[in-house]
Amino acid sequence: MLSQPAMLLGGLLLLLASVTAVQWRGLAASGRRQTHRVQHGQCSYTFVLPEPEPCPPEPEAFGGSNSLQRDLPASGLQLGDWRAQRVRQLEKMLENNTQWLQKLEQSIQMNLKSNLAQAQQHVVQNQTTTMLELGANIVNQTTAQTRKLTSVEAQVLNQTSRMEIQMLESALSTNKLEKQLLLQGHELHRLRGHNSALETRLQALEAQQQAELASLQEQREQLRSLLGHQSGALAGLERSLRAVNSNSSFLQQQQQQLVEFVQRLVRIVAQDQRPTSLRAPEQLFQDCAEIQRSGANISGVYTIHVGNMTEPRKVFCDMETNGGGWTLIQRREDGHANFQQTWKGYKEGFGDPAGEHWLGNEVVHQLTSRMAYSLRVELQDWEGHQTYAQYEHFQLGSEGQQFSLSVSGSSGSAGRKNSLAPQGTKFSTRDMDNDNCVCKCAQMMSGGWWFDACGLSNLNGIYYPALQHRRKLNGIRWHYFQGPSYSLRATRMMLRPMGA
Repeated sequence: MLSQPAMLLGGLLLLLASVTAVQWRGLAASGRRQTHRVQHGQCSYTFVLPEPEPCPPEPEAFGGSNSLQRDLPASGLQLGDWRAQRVRQLEKMLENNTQWLQKLEQSIQMNLKSNLAQAQQHVVQNQTTTMLELGANIVNQTTAQTRKLTSVEAQVLNQTSRMEIQMLESALSTNKLEKQLLLQGHELHRLRGHNSALETRLQALEAQQQAELASLQEQREQLRSLLGHQSGALAGLERSLRAVNSNSSFLQQQQQQLVEFVQRLVRIVAQDQRPTSLRAPEQLFQDCAEIQRSGANISGVYTIHVGNMTEPRKVFCDMETNGGGWTLIQRREDGHANFQQTWKGYKEGFGDPAGEHWLGNEVVHQLTSRMAYSLRVELQDWEGHQTYAQYEHFQLGSEGQQFSLSVSGSSGSAGRKNSLAPQGTKFSTRDMDNDNCVCKCAQMMSGGWWFDACGLSNLNGIYYPALQHRRKLNGIRWHYFQGPSYSLRATRMMLRPMGA
């Protein structure tokens, strides 16, 4: 029976052999050996140990997302199979080594009986240190590999979760895009249908427009032919009228009758009817522009029917200045008419339309209220100079608004600035003071006018003859033409629809 030290030594050797059995088997096959020598006194013990086998190749480090997504599931399965197979090999090798160690123990016990007592202490110390070192190395390697496996498993799980989330997001995005594509397809189909309907309608409108254009061209040719006949007749009548006009003032009345006769003839020709008598129904005109459009082109006195006014009015029509069609509302030329009138006089009008006159504020209000009119003011001094001021928009308010003035868009040669009253100025007379002065401008300056604070103009002032027209503040004034105290020789104010 072996002693206690021999049993202890045998146990240590058995543990050492168990730990390194697998490595020794592998090295025995390859022919590589490592010796470990222990010296105890005079005795020397040599142990043949296998070299440590290199660790199995570690799984490939976690790389890019594309390689891991492609290879990681298959690599995970190979690693698990390899570990299970390796455990089975180790168990088998451990069983074989156990049998071998038992035989080795018997041999060592037989060989070391005589020297066991002397080498017991040294052998125990040396073998304990070696085994502890080997055990610590094995434990460290096992721990490192375990950590690596755990890290790889965590990375695989994280990457798998991330891929699942990305796949889910991609699926949702694909569904959303499919819905949008379907809606756009429906909208495109609807727009195509609407476009087809519009094309059909456009073709119909084009056909209708071509038919109307052809009809208009035919009517235009008819009108040209008719106007040619009318022009010939009017030219003969005009020559006759000019011959009559050159005789005397008696013939002026006859000229007026001839003009009215021409107007009736023009209306008859325009209606394409034969006159049954010279007293055919007379056409009603609102202003001189309408009379001109009916064919009249000679300046003179005509009859118009204005707006809501029951009685017709005699007006002078200028058919020559700047295209013609002007309705005169004021004229000063010789001082025969008295412009020192009351509010009622300026409202209803006074004077002779063929000479000096004021058409009337109510008539001007009715004219300018039905459409947009332009105003032209013509001035002449005693030295023979003539000028004008034209306003693109002119309108006169009602009597309840004191016939307030509204003008804009001035142009012309009558001074660098506008001499007419400012926008919104009210009309004043000697018995109706509407100015913005503590004095009464209509009494100081004479006549009725749009006085602001006695203002820069007054074309209805006192008419002063030649050599008496200077230094007259209550004369016929236009500040930016000849100054504030120069009384002019002649003036005209006239209206025409805008764009005529």
